[in-house]
Amino acid sequence: MAKQPPKFDISGAKKELNARRAFDQNRRDNANNILRPEQIQGKDWRSAKVLTTTLGLANGQMRRITKQDLIAFNKNIARLESRIEKGVTANEVISLSMPEDKKRSKEQIHFAVPVTMRYGDIKFLTNAGPDSKVTRHSVHIVLADYDHGLAKGTPLQAAKEISKGNLLFDCDCDHHTFVFRYITTIMKANAGRPEHGFPKLRNPQLEGIACKHVLRVMVELNTSIFIWKKIAVMIEADRANNASKELKRRQKAISMPQREASEMAAKQKLSPRKIEAINKASKASNIANAVRTAARMAPPPSRPKRASMKQANDAATILAATGMTMEEIVAMIAAQRG
Repeated sequence: MAKQPPKFDISGAKKELNARRAFDQNRRDNANNILRPEQIQGKDWRSAKVLTTTLGLANGQMRRITKQDLIAFNKNIARLESRIEKGVTANEVISLSMPEDKKRSKEQIHFAVPVTMRYGDIKFLTNAGPDSKVTRHSVHIVLADYDHGLAKGTPLQAAKEISKGNLLFDCDCDHHTFVFRYITTIMKANAGRPEHGFPKLRNPQLEGIACKHVLRVMVELNTSIFIWKKIAVMIEADRANNASKELKRRQKAISMPQREASEMAAKQKLSPRKIEAINKASKASNIANAVRTAARMAPPPSRPKRASMKQANDAATILAATGMTMEEIVAMIAAQRG
């Protein structure tokens, strides 16, 4: 009898996610220390200066916000908005993420399983980190290119292209909520509740973009044939039903059975993937392209001047006197010039 994989429990995930979202919304509605957009612009300075920030400080220290801080915040926002022009892809999320988040994802998050899918809307479950109060987290992905991808190639070809295309994402963990949700809102990459309050305490420099749970999902979307096959099933069903955005709510969600979820989680845990972006061209290909470009731009080689009789006689004299070969003389001259 085949050995059963360790069970990764997916039951109650939807109810759990709804409860966490309701808690998050209530917490946000009752927060009284939010740095609002109009305050960042200096239009409500009197109320902004009573708030605190960690900008420029270490070890979690805090101080009152100054007008200079508001200027710095605006510069960080402008820098952030210039990073992405056409949405966010899984590859870009990995590239823009902080090294420490990548490290935590690689070491602590062992699997990301798509438990439900409906018309490009996917709910992943991941395990939580070792110090977490919960055992799992929900990562919500919206494949923004899904409509376009439905008309491209076989279901598997379309799934691969859509997975590597533009997307929105959200995670129910606190790290995403307080550190990255504002960033994903600014980048128009947010799949959950929008956040307009500047992260003055947890991320005033606006660095990074994704938590360790989201990163684990992005790696799967970027590289996993198993995930692409699951998305291909969704594509095939939507093609058969002639699906559209207007009919999205009528589409039946594709849910992963408990046993299959456990098997996928076990396989992913045994074969951890690197948390790194995929280069579109290999290093060797880039070098070859650079060489070809340089060759096209280089001026044509000049024809060497014919040696005079005196120069020929001088060379013959050197060869006879030193016993050196012509190759050795050329090498010596090149070394002296270098």
